[in-house]
Amino acid sequence: MLGTLFNTAAVALGSTIGLLFRKHITSENQTQILTVFGIFTIALSINMMSEMASPIDIFIALIIGSVLGQTLSLHSKLSSFTAKLNMGTGFIKASVLFCVGGLTVIGCMEEGISSNYRLLYIKGIMDLISSVFLAAALGRGVLFSALGVLIFQGSLSFLFFSIGSNIPADLIIDLTATGGILLLALGLDLSNIKKFNILDLLPALVILPIINLLHSLIKLSTHGLGI
Repeated sequence: MLGTLFNTAAVALGSTIGLLFRKHITSENQTQILTVFGIFTIALSINMMSEMASPIDIFIALIIGSVLGQTLSLHSKLSSFTAKLNMGTGFIKASVLFCVGGLTVIGCMEEGISSNYRLLYIKGIMDLISSVFLAAALGRGVLFSALGVLIFQGSLSFLFFSIGSNIPADLIIDLTATGGILLLALGLDLSNIKKFNILDLLPALVILPIINLLHSLIKLSTHGLGI
């Protein structure tokens, strides 16, 4: 958990610094910062989506996950909750940005399986820098996203610790690609090109392992029948 704790502290520190300088940044500067973040996030997403082991699994997971998220009204419910706490949209957008990147999955896997914190230390430094500018543009919701990082990455590291190295390599690849698609949606949203209810898409990350398992079982059964 040391890597996750470092990452959490980095986001909290960076956000605090950004909030201290927020009053010195004009609204035009804030808009420009978000646009740059959006473009950079899109670039990151393209790299993450460059490799897919089973595109059809990802597609089905996104369809089912988005319908489930919309049915449960995940985005609207959390948006209402954060609005009551005067967090704005910063908490949701920063949490997604910090939690669904490729380094998150691979870093938590290394932390959980081999207690190797190197990637999460690197990610923490990157998030430290990012959170300074995001907090300056989006406000104190970014500071509270440190809690989201702690819960999400901590849970993911614990999951890898419990399961060990039994997670298929192709599932890791597809989870990374799915995260890339979610980051693409976030990048378009930050750039004000197209608005997305980002949280409604997140169940896809839970649905994908189930589809991957079912797909593997079907392959085994057809192979056993000699089909």
